[in-house]
Amino acid sequence: MKCTRSCTNLVQEEMNRLLYGGVMTSLTSRVPSPQDECQNYIRVLLITGRRIFTCGTNAFTPSIGNISRVMDTVNGVARCPYDPRHNSTAMVTEKGELYAATVIDFSGRDPVIYRSLGNMPPLRTAQYNSKWLNDPHFISVYENAVEHDCGRTVFSRVARVCKNDVGGRFLLEDTWTTFMKARLNCSRSGEIPFYYNELQSTFYLPEQDLIYGIFTTNVNSISASAVCAFNLSAITQAFNGPFRYQENPRTSPGENQTERSLQDAQRLFLMSDVVQPVSTDPLLYQDNIRFSKLVVDIVQGRDTLYHVMYIGTGE
Repeated sequence: MKCTRSCTNLVQEEMNRLLYGGVMTSLTSRVPSPQDECQNYIRVLLITGRRIFTCGTNAFTPSIGNISRVMDTVNGVARCPYDPRHNSTAMVTEKGELYAATVIDFSGRDPVIYRSLGNMPPLRTAQYNSKWLNDPHFISVYENAVEHDCGRTVFSRVARVCKNDVGGRFLLEDTWTTFMKARLNCSRSGEIPFYYNELQSTFYLPEQDLIYGIFTTNVNSISASAVCAFNLSAITQAFNGPFRYQENPRTSPGENQTERSLQDAQRLFLMSDVVQPVSTDPLLYQDNIRFSKLVVDIVQGRDTLYHVMYIGTGE
């Protein structure tokens, strides 16, 4: 599907595309404590014009509210998680459409990138399909899902959907037809590169079209952290490239959807090319520590601009 210029976009406004980020436990085997799980934890807090859009767990009954002169409440399922310990992310467009990456069911087995509200039809990622989303850990609304590959290695990926996507007609009904994802590379160069595979946090600098990310090693391995930055043009380049396991060019569903174009959209979504950072090595890396959060500020020096990073750790 071609992304038109008629709609507002989160990161690449002129291209009308959204970039996503990217574990829940069940209550079937335990009794929640009223002082713990069964409170109303606010997991989504967004400012839309003169309103504040909120979504809370509401004692494992997610609920959404618009705080203005009048309080509006709608069902929060698929818009924020049941469990307060599950990571999720969301954003609201100027047209009132909500894009959320969260878990849609009580058991936590159905992760989803979901569009609701507004005038566009609701759409989601394919249900119970680990090739689309495999136990994801959603980080940011413009970025990624972190996925387990074959249960052994964790990769950080950026996913993209088009905002004017209306879903399929006979295949992929109520499901994205423009869903794509590509791996983010953050590694130290060498004869055998040292990879930081697990994305923990991101920060977007719209003035520079840069996304900064904190990457770490697996929690069960030696502690090591790094910061890599990615140009939006590098992300676009990866999405314009070939698909993994692709034998023939993928056809775009567009407005005149065919069975082949929808079949391609159903099976071809993982890009072959990896998104490369702005530098060969990470901008910053350190062993024996785990970075957790990141904020970047632009400071004017005497002769140039400096990007100043503020980094939090898990300690």
